[in-house]
Amino acid sequence: MASNRFIDHAPKDLEEEASSCFNLAHDLLNECKAAGNINDLNTAIFLFFQAAHSLLPAHAELSGCLNRLSMALATRFSYTGDLGDVHSATLLASVAHGVICVHDDDVRVLLSRHIDSLDVQDVPVDMVTFASHIFEHFNQAMESGTLNTSIFLHRKALAYRVPSHPERWRSLLELSEALLSEFHVTGVMKALQEAISLLRELHLIQPNRWASLCVALIMEGTQTSSHLWTQEILALGQRAIESDGEAIALGVSGTDFVQVFQQSGNLSDLDVGIAQLKEGHFQLSWGHPTWVAVINNLASAVGTRFDQRGDAQDIDEAIQLFREVLTLPHPDHAGSLNNLAHAVQTRFEQQGDAQDINEVIQLYREALALHPSPHPNRARSLNNLANAVQIRFQQRGDAQDIDESIQLHRETLTLHPSPHPHRAGALNNLATAVQIRFQQRGDAQDIDEAIQLHQEALALRPSAYPDRAGSLNNLANAVRTRFDQQGDAQDINKAIQLHREALALCPSPHPDRGMSLDNLVTDVLTRFQQWGNAQDINEAIQLHREALALHPSPHPNRAGSLNNLARAVQTQFQQRGDAQDIDEAIRLHQEALALHPSPHPNRYISLNNLAILLVSSYEHGRDPNHLNDALALLQEASLYSSSSLFTRFQPTHLWARTAARHHHPSALPAYRMAINLLPQLATLHLDLRFRQQLLTTLTGTDLVSGAAVCAVGLAQYATAVEFLEASRSVFWSQALHLRTPLDRLESSYPDLASQMAALARELEQSSFRKTRRNLSTDRQHEAISIESEGARCQRLNKDWEQAIPSARMLPGFEDFMQPKGIIALKQAAVHGPIAILNAGKSSGHVLLVKPFGEVQCVPLPDISLSGAEFLVKLLRALLSTSTFDLVEFMTKNVPGDNTTPRALVEARILARQEVLDNASPNDVFRNILTELWECIVRPVLDALNLKKSPYPSRLWWCPVGPISFLPIHAAGIYNKHNTDCVSDYVISSYTPTLAALLDPPTHSDAQFKMTAVIQPESKFSPLPGTRTELKRIRERVPEQWLTALGDTIPATKATALAHLQESSIVHFACHGIQDPINPLDSGLLLTDGLLKVSKIMRGLDVSEGIRKSMALAFLSACETAKGDEQVPDEAMHLAATLLFAGFRGVVATMWSMNDLDGPKIADTFYEHLFRNCDPTANPPVIPDLTEGAHALHLAVAKLREEPEIPFMRWVPFVHYGL
Repeated sequence: MASNRFIDHAPKDLEEEASSCFNLAHDLLNECKAAGNINDLNTAIFLFFQAAHSLLPAHAELSGCLNRLSMALATRFSYTGDLGDVHSATLLASVAHGVICVHDDDVRVLLSRHIDSLDVQDVPVDMVTFASHIFEHFNQAMESGTLNTSIFLHRKALAYRVPSHPERWRSLLELSEALLSEFHVTGVMKALQEAISLLRELHLIQPNRWASLCVALIMEGTQTSSHLWTQEILALGQRAIESDGEAIALGVSGTDFVQVFQQSGNLSDLDVGIAQLKEGHFQLSWGHPTWVAVINNLASAVGTRFDQRGDAQDIDEAIQLFREVLTLPHPDHAGSLNNLAHAVQTRFEQQGDAQDINEVIQLYREALALHPSPHPNRARSLNNLANAVQIRFQQRGDAQDIDESIQLHRETLTLHPSPHPHRAGALNNLATAVQIRFQQRGDAQDIDEAIQLHQEALALRPSAYPDRAGSLNNLANAVRTRFDQQGDAQDINKAIQLHREALALCPSPHPDRGMSLDNLVTDVLTRFQQWGNAQDINEAIQLHREALALHPSPHPNRAGSLNNLARAVQTQFQQRGDAQDIDEAIRLHQEALALHPSPHPNRYISLNNLAILLVSSYEHGRDPNHLNDALALLQEASLYSSSSLFTRFQPTHLWARTAARHHHPSALPAYRMAINLLPQLATLHLDLRFRQQLLTTLTGTDLVSGAAVCAVGLAQYATAVEFLEASRSVFWSQALHLRTPLDRLESSYPDLASQMAALARELEQSSFRKTRRNLSTDRQHEAISIESEGARCQRLNKDWEQAIPSARMLPGFEDFMQPKGIIALKQAAVHGPIAILNAGKSSGHVLLVKPFGEVQCVPLPDISLSGAEFLVKLLRALLSTSTFDLVEFMTKNVPGDNTTPRALVEARILARQEVLDNASPNDVFRNILTELWECIVRPVLDALNLKKSPYPSRLWWCPVGPISFLPIHAAGIYNKHNTDCVSDYVISSYTPTLAALLDPPTHSDAQFKMTAVIQPESKFSPLPGTRTELKRIRERVPEQWLTALGDTIPATKATALAHLQESSIVHFACHGIQDPINPLDSGLLLTDGLLKVSKIMRGLDVSEGIRKSMALAFLSACETAKGDEQVPDEAMHLAATLLFAGFRGVVATMWSMNDLDGPKIADTFYEHLFRNCDPTANPPVIPDLTEGAHALHLAVAKLREEPEIPFMRWVPFVHYGL
C-alpha cells in the first residue's frame, strides 16, 4: 500500500529523517501528478476557451465558464511553470467576478488568441459541460491514498524544518502543492486555505515564488464572491515586475563577472559574479522566461568554483540548482539533463558514492533518448553517456560497462568524420576507453589501437591548438602503458619526451600544470626504477613536490599528487636507506588515504600503496606493527566493492604472498580468495585466445605453487591438493563445465537443463568468434559489430552464471558444478596413485593422492622453482641445437649468488659432468635425468614403497609449473652397464589435473573404428617414414576396423576432424607445431594446412553417444605434448585438447621425434594392443584401450634396446590420461 512506503525508513537523526520524509513525499506527489494526462487538461482548457468566446459578451453561463477556465489554467501552472497561465487565469477570474469588464481589450485579445480557426458547431453550454467533465476527470485521476501519504510525509518533514532551516521553503512549496491537489480531488476548502497560509509564509522566504500564491488565491476566488483576492494578486504581480527588472540586470552583471574570471583566473571575480547571480535568482520570478538562463549560469558558476576550491558545499549547491531547472519544462530539456548529470558526476569523482554515478548514467540515457539519429546533438549525448559508463566501470569493474562505453565512443567517432572539428576529441575519448580496457584485460590489440587513435588525435591538434597538451599527455600515457607491458626502452623515452612537450604548453598558473607534472614525473620515476639513473630520481621528487604545491587541500587532484610523491620518496628510500624518506612516504600515503574515504573508486590505490610501503618499513625493522597494518590494508583492498575484480586480484595476491613470506595466519584465506577470483576473471564470454592470455597474466607469478607451499607448510595437505586443482587448468575446467552432461538435472528439472544446455552451446561456439579488428579509424562499424557480439556473449555468460546458483538451490544439486573437494578428487586415483609435483621458492614437495587414506606429503629439499626453471632452460637449449656447448651455456647463465637453490642444481650438474669442454648432448641429457631421479622421482618411489618389477604398476604424474616441461617419466641413472630408472618401477602416465581422470566417458564397443592419418609430404621436411608407419599399422590392425587418410584419401583438415570424432582410436603421423606466442594456434600439419588446437576444440562439438566411441589418440607427431611456457599449468597442447574433447588416453611427444622412430613405436604399440583381437568373432573381440600406457611402455622399452640410441629419441614419448 502507498501509505506504508515510509515505514521501513529509520534515519539516524532529525536532518536525515526530514530529508527521507521529504524525498519520499516528493516522489509520491510526482506519482500522483503523473496519473493525470496533461493532454486531457490541455483539451479542457481549449474547450473552455472555445466556449467562452462563443458566450461573449453577456451570456448567463459566461461567468461560470471563465471561473472554470481560470481554475484549469491555474492548475496547469503547477505542471508547466508557465507564468502566462497565471496571468491569463488572473485576468479571466477578474472578469468572472466583475472586477474587469468583459469588453476589456486584454480580455478580447486573450480569448481570440486561443480560438481554433475551424468553425465550431457545438453548443457553448454543452461545450462547457464537456470541458468540465474532462477537467474533473483529470483531477480525479490522482490516487487518494498516495496523495494522503505524500501530505502526511510533507507535514512531517516541515515539522522537522524549523523557520530558520535553509530547506524549509521547499517543504512549504511542496506541501502547499499537495494540499492544492487534495482540494482539486475532494473540493475541501480547508485544504485550500491551509495551502494559502503556507504559500504566504513561502512568499516571505522566497518572494520569487509569488505565482504559486496567486494560483491558490485564484482558486479561492472562484469559490467566493469576495473581490479582495484580486487586489492582492495585482499587488503581487506589480512587485514582481519591478523585482524581475532588477533581477535580470543582476543576472547579466553576474554573468559578466564570471566571464572576467575565465580570462583573469581571479577567484574574487568569480565570487562577485556568483553573489550577483544568487541575488538575481532570488528576486526573479519562478517561471520567468529568463529564469532558466539565470539559474543555469548560477549553477555553472558555483560548479566552476568547486573545480577551483574543492568545497563540497559548492558542488551540492550546483546540483540542487540544476535540479530546479528540471522542474520547469524547457525546449532544451536534454541540455538540462546533461547539466545536472555533469554536476552529479563531478560530485561522484570527488566522493565516490555509487548512487551518484548510477543517476548520472540514467540522466545521460534520458538525454540520449531525446537525441535520436540524425539529431545534431546526438554525438555529444553519446560521448557523455560513454564517459559516465566508463567511470562506473572503473568503480565496479563490470565488463559490460567498458564494452558499452567503447561502443558508444565508436558511434560518436562515426558521427565525426574528417574534417569535423570535434573528431580529435572523439578519437581521444575512444582511445582512453580502449586503453582502460587494456589495463583491465591486457589485450595487446587494445593498447595498439589506443596509441594509434591518440596519434591521429594529436595530428589534428597542431602547435598552438588549445587542447594539444591534453593529446600529448594522453598519447604519452598510452605509450608508457605499452612500455609497462613490453618493456621497450624507446616507449618510456618517447613518453617522457611527449610529457615534457605537454608541460611546456602548461606554464604556471595553467590549471593543468599540476596534472602534467604528475604525468611526466611518473614516467621519469618508472625509467629510474628500470635503469637507476640518479638524475631521474632527483628530478622526480623535485617535480612531484611542485605538483603537490599546485594541488592544495581540498583540490580534487591532491590525493593523486600525494600518492605520486610518496612513491618517489619511497623509491629514494630503497636507494639510500634514509629513515626520513620512508617516514615521509608513510605520512604522504596516509594523507592520500584519508582523502579517499569509502566508497571512493580510487581508495584501493591508496590502500595498496600504503600497504606496500608499510611492508617495506617492517622488513627494514622500522615498526613491528606495520606488518599487521599492511595486511589489514591489503585485505580491505581485496574486498573493496568499489573496485573491479581485476583490480582486487592484485592486492589479494600481494596479501597472500606477503602473509606467507612472514608466516602470518591470514596467508591461507588470502590464497583461497585469490584462487577463487581466477574463474571469475577469465570468464566464458571472453574468446579463447584472450582467456588464455589473461590466465598468463594472472598465474604467471607464483600463485599456483605459492598457494600449495603455504598449505603444505601448515600441514594442510588436502587443502594444498584442492588449491592446485582449483588454480590449474582453469581454461579447461571452464570448458569442461560447458560440456558437462546434464542428464541428472534433465531427469528432475528438464526446463532448467534445456536452458543451460542452450547457453552452454552458445557460449562454447562464441568462444571461437572473430575478435581481431581492423585498427583503422574509418572501420568503426566493423569494430562496433565485433564488440556487439562480445556484449551478447557477456549477457550469455551472465545468464549462465545465474543458472548455476539456481541449480544449486534445488534439492540434491547443492554441489552442482562446484570445484571438487578432496573426497571427490581422491577417486581420480582408483587406477593407481597420483603424484603431484610442486616446487616452491626454496624447496619442493610431492603430494601423493590415493583413493583411500590421507594425502601424503613427500618433501623434495633439493628442487626449487628456480632450479626447475634452470633445468627446463638447459633442456630447451640442449634440444635446440646439435652443437650444444655446456661451458658456453653455463657462462651465460651463472647465478649472482652461489648459495641459491638454482645455483645448487647447477653445481650438481657440473659436478656430475666428467668432461666440460666437449660434453656431448647425450651426456648432458643423462645428467638432467639423473638430477630428476635424485631430486624428485626417487623420493616418490621410496614413499610408495615401490620395487623394481617385470610387471610394474601404474603411476600418474601431475607436475606443477615448470616441472611440467621436464621428462619425469624418464628420470633415472643410466650407466653403461646398469640402470635405475622410472620404467623399472612403474608405467608412467601424465594428467594435467586430477579432474581429467574423473568420470571418463564410458567406452562403447559398438562400431569399433580406427583412423590413421599420415602426411608424408610437407612444406617442412618430408616424412617418408610415415608411409612405413602406416604399413606397420596395417600389419597389426584388422582391415575391417582401419581407415587410412593421406595414402589414397587426402588428409584434409575437414576429413580428419570428421573421423576424429567417429573413431575409437585415431593415429596421426605428421608434423606437429607448437606456437610459442599463441598455443591455441598450435596443431597438426595436414594436406591443406594446420589443424589447430582451437579448430579441434570447436570441431569436436560431439554428442555423448559419439564421445563414448572416442577412447585413444596416438599423436605420432612433434611437440604434441609440449605446452606453453607462459602458462605451464594450463596444459595448452594437443594432448590436453583431445583429453578435453573426450578421449580417455593420448600418446604424444614432448619435443620433435625422429622420423625413423614412428614406425618402430607404432609397430610394438599396436602389436600389444591388438594381440588378442578378432573382428570376425560374435561379438567382435576389440582391444582393451586402457592398455595404451602399457603398450607405449613396451614400445619405448624396445626402442631403448637399440645400440647407442640417444636419450632425445626415446624420451619424448609420453602417455596422458587413463
